[in-house]
Amino acid sequence: MVTLEIWYDQEPENDYAEGDPAILVNTADELDTLIQRMQADGKDKAVPPMAECSVSGDAGRGVFFLGVGQEKGFVVFMTPRAAQTVGNPSLAGTVVYDYMAHVREIPAQYEVPMDQARAAALAFLEREELPPSV
Repeated sequence: MVTLEIWYDQEPENDYAEGDPAILVNTADELDTLIQRMQADGKDKAVPPMAECSVSGDAGRGVFFLGVGQEKGFVVFMTPRAAQTVGNPSLAGTVVYDYMAHVREIPAQYEVPMDQARAAALAFLEREELPPSV
């Protein structure tokens, strides 16, 4: 198991200044708590949130982006073997996510049910590997 550094809204009144701490996630329960927080934050917003996740102290071992909607989400891995979740490969166009108040366009085909996005992030947390579903 690794410790993930997660860049999201680290503080309720975050000014995004240098030195803001990353959120550290060590367990499946902590990951679930963060996902639930992101879902609550995005509940009444037009654009769901996303976070950047990396191995604590060694981003070279892998970075991934986690998009968290109410029903759907995505994971894009920027690891030595790049990969992403794929829901419906025939979907064209993009969907919009919010990364720290910046719009990020994601290919619509990357969205999957939230339980699949969570499972992909959890596989990386627990085994530092890409799940077979990506």
